[in-house]
Amino acid sequence: MTTRVLGTLQVAALLVSASYGIGFLFGSGEMALSHGMAGGLYGVATALGMLALATFAGRLWKLGVPVWELFGQAFGQPIQRAVAFLSLVWMSGVLAAQIAGGVAIARVIGLPGYLSQALVLALILGASRLDLRVASRLFAACLLTSALVLLYALADAGGLALYAQAAPRFVSDLGGFSTSRLVSIVLAVGLLVCLGADYHQFVLAARRPLVAAAGCAFAGVVLIAVAFLPPALVLAMRGSGELDGLTDAKQVIPFALGRAADGLWPGSQALLLAALSTAALGSGAAIVRAMASAMAAAAPGARDTNHVGWSIAALAAGGLLAARGQGIVETMVSVNVVYLASVAWLFVLLLRGATLPAGQAGLVMGSGLAASGAVYLAGWTGWVKGDADTVSLIGGLGVSAVVGLICAMGGPRSIGVGGLRR
Repeated sequence: MTTRVLGTLQVAALLVSASYGIGFLFGSGEMALSHGMAGGLYGVATALGMLALATFAGRLWKLGVPVWELFGQAFGQPIQRAVAFLSLVWMSGVLAAQIAGGVAIARVIGLPGYLSQALVLALILGASRLDLRVASRLFAACLLTSALVLLYALADAGGLALYAQAAPRFVSDLGGFSTSRLVSIVLAVGLLVCLGADYHQFVLAARRPLVAAAGCAFAGVVLIAVAFLPPALVLAMRGSGELDGLTDAKQVIPFALGRAADGLWPGSQALLLAALSTAALGSGAAIVRAMASAMAAAAPGARDTNHVGWSIAALAAGGLLAARGQGIVETMVSVNVVYLASVAWLFVLLLRGATLPAGQAGLVMGSGLAASGAVYLAGWTGWVKGDADTVSLIGGLGVSAVVGLICAMGGPRSIGVGGLRR
């Protein structure tokens, strides 16, 4: 049982820190170059997911066990192993974002592309083999340093006035997204917050159900404010011409922060880039270890989660996605949708206190995976034009919902999971 000692502010702080990372920071800056203040959409979608999580955080708290354990209790160990395997899908996207962030920093330093990616992959692999307890504190400290430099850079670039007008400009700039793209980003990011065990761990650690809900709500409000900081900085620096000549949109935030650090303290650009690199490598290493554990959990008879082979396989998946050359946010969204389409409807059943036989649950999950995965692969190969992510998500959810309704016609069984029965 999780120790339940966290207050509202502690829950909110941990949820915000889990959300604010290299993908959030670099991805928002990258999108700002093409979509203006609407580059903060990833952060706003995360905040909306957090507010949605607040509506059922009390029920999660009463269930009292991690969400993946809930799948095992309700649908059996084969489904729990399948969910562990499917979690590799969305974690691959997050890892790819960290790899892309590390490569962007290396490119700012002046390393060529292929060498940058090889170096980042090797460093993440090395970091994943270390004891990450101390490294996790260093990672958090590096992100905090980057946040402080971000605030200084925004003020120095004259971007505070832009930030004050962020909300109306955000709404206006949303017109730069197609409706389908807007839907896919908001749903894919928001639903992952609702389904993510990395977020749920802090909900479960709250003192009381109301504390869990309040912490989620407060985190959502803070994330909305934080979401507009990277695009405001990018727009301010672009307006002054300081970003002229920058060829890779992924480099805009490390470039801007490095430039601001050098202005704050001559010669400190290298230190700031080193801090950002450490954050990217630390986060990437943590994800590799989580993926290695998920692979071992999904493989029948596997026990050694620390075997280097699992880490190399995880890096191969993340590196392949990063090499595709998508934007940072697009990379995370495109693989999120496959995972969400597979497990979302079973999660809804869990919250309702109902279940299906293991075979039928597997059929629901498999149908969503097959439909969503097929569209994703078709989009990758160019067979599906336009916004394949939206088709993948809506199609996968629709197919799994239809299969789930057919299976439930016999009447889903009532269950008692984690001590809560309906």
